[in-house]
Amino acid sequence: MAGAPVSTKPDPQETNTNQFAFQTDDPVLATSLEITSFLTYGDLEILTRMPWSSNQTFLVNVTQNNKTIQGVYKPGKGERTLHDFPPNLYKREVAAYKLAQTLEWDLVPPTILRDGPFGEGSVQLYIPCDYNKHYFTVRDNPNSAYEITRLAAFDLIANNADRKAGHVLVDPNDHLWAVDNALCFHHQFKIRTVIWDFAGTALPKNLLEDLTRFIDVDISQDLTDLLTNLEIDALITRTKALMKEKYLPSDPSGQRIPWPIL
Repeated sequence: MAGAPVSTKPDPQETNTNQFAFQTDDPVLATSLEITSFLTYGDLEILTRMPWSSNQTFLVNVTQNNKTIQGVYKPGKGERTLHDFPPNLYKREVAAYKLAQTLEWDLVPPTILRDGPFGEGSVQLYIPCDYNKHYFTVRDNPNSAYEITRLAAFDLIANNADRKAGHVLVDPNDHLWAVDNALCFHHQFKIRTVIWDFAGTALPKNLLEDLTRFIDVDISQDLTDLLTNLEIDALITRTKALMKEKYLPSDPSGQRIPWPIL
């Protein structure tokens, strides 16, 4: 039953976070296609529940041919029912990755849809990172300005209703990754984000060209299988609006911020 809780033994909520078996090195896989194939067909082993997650989210080992990478598994059965979003939020995690891939923006870690120990869900490549680094620690770094601008544009067209600072990860190469993308793609405008410091920033020409290319090509079947027609239409409308404005908007209300912010 969707929305029903799942459990492991021992209780993952009682696991000491200092004992989490997080890998600290980058995955030894070369391409996104190789990673998504590995995540899709590798054997899943649940290690523990991820800390700080409202829905039931698990750190997993994914093993194939004596090679192991780590992923983040979000089963549909572990989701809490929301009054303003339909069920199966895990599909939106996959849709966010598909959108980023279509735009050719390396923002969202490879994410796939598959069956797992607790049923169907999403599995996303785990990104080794320093959890003391997040949006608020990198926003004033000039070297991060382009990536943050691109992320802000992505969240606007994806209609992200929950971009907390902690959902922006910094990997060992100082590359920014956007995770926890489940609350995206609603047909009603629900943007809630901490990234308002860049309001008024002009979108670089290459990002506008990427958005134009996205509008000009047919949306992949993968994306239409994950979203409703109404959500697809709203995605296209938001993209066209951002292309027309050519800069990041502001929030005059001051209310489009998620809580908690971190």
